[in-house]
Amino acid sequence: MKISRIVAFAVMALVVAFGASAQVKHMTMGTAGVSGTNYPTGIAMSQLWNQNIPNVKVVAIATNGSPHNIDLLRTRDIDVAQCRSLEGYRAINGVKPYPEKMPWIRAITGGLFADLFQVVARNSSGIKSVADFKGKRIVVGPVGSGGEVDARETLAAYGLTYKDMKVSFVEYTQGVEMLQDDQVDGAILGLSLGASGMTELMLDNKTTILAITDDALANLKKVNPAYMRRMIPAKTYPNQNSPVATVGTPPDVIIVRDDLDAGLVYKMTKTLYENMPTIQAVAANLKQFTPDLVLPDDLMLVPYHPGARKYFVERGWLK
Repeated sequence: MKISRIVAFAVMALVVAFGASAQVKHMTMGTAGVSGTNYPTGIAMSQLWNQNIPNVKVVAIATNGSPHNIDLLRTRDIDVAQCRSLEGYRAINGVKPYPEKMPWIRAITGGLFADLFQVVARNSSGIKSVADFKGKRIVVGPVGSGGEVDARETLAAYGLTYKDMKVSFVEYTQGVEMLQDDQVDGAILGLSLGASGMTELMLDNKTTILAITDDALANLKKVNPAYMRRMIPAKTYPNQNSPVATVGTPPDVIIVRDDLDAGLVYKMTKTLYENMPTIQAVAANLKQFTPDLVLPDDLMLVPYHPGARKYFVERGWLK
């Protein structure tokens, strides 16, 4: 009888333990390449959720960026992701390169930070404009990444395609190294403003940041009116003494599927905004992550998830 009781208690303990573990929700967060801002941002956010939301375990993984993240959400291989608003808008509406409408995409944050295009050329290449990329060796981001989409559309705004040049599709760290080693002539880099990779690239004064012309911006706006004129302020990088006119996109957001539990989303959103200093400390551009980028519904390219919207209304940031 004593042995039977011991066995029974052991079985009950296993059942209780299994039941408790079964209640833990395991989630995966898609970010981008390890050399950019998104990957460490995703790690920081995942840690905050794990520390502040009971029975939730989130792991951040490296991906090829927004288009890849959207596809991973579509196949339910991830649960939450960082995403450019413009890419989210395109996917929701089935705009190329997305073959179908994905109306289930929802934002659980306002803007994190605004992206802008950074186009560079080695001084020895003779390149003075994006138009001079024809016939040159050019670096763009990994195929299907948000930065690679930027590159393709920037070239198209100057009447160019990849067929007009020799293109290397590489991670940004490798692209910077190729520029430094004179293996390529120029690049369209999907790095955030003030990124360490760009700072390192500009140190030796052998590279120049190229402006994007008003005519090219007009062509880009034909593709999507959300593109806007942005400036890279003088002295953002070493040896960059003058401001450079470029193009920006609407802010990045964190996205999920619309069927993710609203109560969980509320907690995820609340956790991020109640720990803003932790997120802002990841990189200089994340100092933009404030309630100021919780935009009204009609200005959001990606609609808010109801759980996130509930939190924003409670805080008085949305009506």
